[in-house]
Amino acid sequence: MNLITKSIDLEVAESTDGKISAYLTTFGNSDFVGDIMTEKCLDEFIENFDPANQKLHMLYEHDTKMVIGEWETLTKDETGVIGNGIIYTETSLGKDVQALMKRNAVGSVSIGFQSKDFVKNTSGGRTFNSIQLVETSVVLKPANPQAKILSVKSEDGLIETKALKTLLREAGMARSEIEALFNGGFTGLKNLRETESNCENILATLKSFKL
Repeated sequence: MNLITKSIDLEVAESTDGKISAYLTTFGNSDFVGDIMTEKCLDEFIENFDPANQKLHMLYEHDTKMVIGEWETLTKDETGVIGNGIIYTETSLGKDVQALMKRNAVGSVSIGFQSKDFVKNTSGGRTFNSIQLVETSVVLKPANPQAKILSVKSEDGLIETKALKTLLREAGMARSEIEALFNGGFTGLKNLRETESNCENILATLKSFKL
């Protein structure tokens, strides 16, 4: 059975070392060659995944001689399959690749997998109903534009501030709201929104006057 590779965009928040969370694949969207992953394509693999018996390695550019980390858990949500793992920052290669991630010099996470359960689709590609992961890699160019790194934590489990701010911006919060939240907590955010609301009311009142 041939090894198939698929890539998805990543964004990496700054971190000094340690843990990483990323979508390994996303469901339902068509990649650049028309291939689609179904919602249940990795259900069997996730159910049987046991890193204590067989590691799911994180490679660089699908090179089996360039191991940069491993995935410790796999979970699934409505968007896709999330891998939580660790980069081997105690190695020179792992440290170098993470430095490239922090500078956005590498562009995607790619999975290498095998499958016998797929059908041709209307996009001209294949719809995969079930796949078996062989490895994952950090690579330069994506095939699937949808998924990305979710967060990078230090080994003590603390959330990196820049990672959280990035996620909040992607969720639609304004930079001013994020800074208010970090500087003053929810009270600071509430006060900012009340101030903005008052300003909008004042502006609306001024606009109602005709000179």
